[in-house]
Amino acid sequence: MKQTVPYKLRYSSRSKRLRIEVVPGEVRVVAPVGSSIYLIDEFVRLKERWITKKIAAFNSTAQTHISALSKDGRVANVLGRLIDVPPLDDADDIVQWFDGMLMTFLTETQEKYTKLVPSRIRIGNARTRWGSCSVNGVVMINRKLVHAPSDVVEYVFVHELVHLKHRNHSKAFWNTVRHYLGDVKPQKRWLKLLGAHLL
Repeated sequence: MKQTVPYKLRYSSRSKRLRIEVVPGEVRVVAPVGSSIYLIDEFVRLKERWITKKIAAFNSTAQTHISALSKDGRVANVLGRLIDVPPLDDADDIVQWFDGMLMTFLTETQEKYTKLVPSRIRIGNARTRWGSCSVNGVVMINRKLVHAPSDVVEYVFVHELVHLKHRNHSKAFWNTVRHYLGDVKPQKRWLKLLGAHLL
């Protein structure tokens, strides 16, 4: 039997079905507890063409990806610009500095969208999501987005703000997003390809 694509397997008690995640340098499979390796291998084989295309897409963007922080830690890619990092004592201070840069940008951006006002904006550390909007109107933005271009961050932010009006991804939702931002295909493409390097 043909060998499957190498993958990292994680069993999850919350997972109801098999799921594949392709990220730069790794293929991950999330499986319900009790799933057999034979069935998992078969599932990966069926998805092999899709996996190969995703890996090729990541490889093609690897050369254009700008790392979040220079090797010496003195320069950072912040909202699409290279900025000198102030001398800080420890990692927590650096995280707070980045969070402050991102929060300032979000607060200033919010002023452009006066009809979409969240109850609160917070910076989060989600592993697989760029943002969320709670039923209480709290908008969370992933702190890793501080290293994305500003138009991409604005797209994610507006995406979550629009959920204040539309709780789903209906046609009305996307029409509202386009009303505010126009064509968002470039931002979505950036998140799909280059954004994966940040996550």
